[in-house]
Amino acid sequence: MSSITLFCAQYLFVVPLALLLWGWLRADAAGRRVLLLRGVIALVLGVALAKGGGGLYDDPRPFVVGHFTPMIAHAPDNGFPSDHSLLVFSCAFLLWPFDRRLSALAAIASAAVGAARVASGLHHPFDVFASVLFAGVGCALGAALARSIPLKFTKNEADLRKATSIEE
Repeated sequence: MSSITLFCAQYLFVVPLALLLWGWLRADAAGRRVLLLRGVIALVLGVALAKGGGGLYDDPRPFVVGHFTPMIAHAPDNGFPSDHSLLVFSCAFLLWPFDRRLSALAAIASAAVGAARVASGLHHPFDVFASVLFAGVGCALGAALARSIPLKFTKNEADLRKATSIEE
């Protein structure tokens, strides 16, 4: 069981990233532009929320509080929020309007990453839950802001309108 936990905690984050890349590659040109714009905005906002939250709330990592050696060597810094969880859940949320099946697969892998980070002694569950919240807010604001930014670098405005009006 510990080898599965270690694999999920250290390497499974690649799966949501690969699924996001696959979804982007499968999208049409207008969808790619919108997904890229939403992703950049969501990344900036999600990281800003995470850094702000980490600055306001100090949560020593479980191995520091419990005085044990974690399964994965890590610095004894603030564990709030989980950067890995922020990244993978952002991928899952970004995919939702474009491909719900890929989004669901990314969400399952993301949940496994978060659970493994908790099981390995690197994060408390609250660190992961906060990252899910920050990722969701970042992606929702990214989608809203992307709709308000005129993308004039497309020749087919009808495709662009269609891509930016995808149901959330």
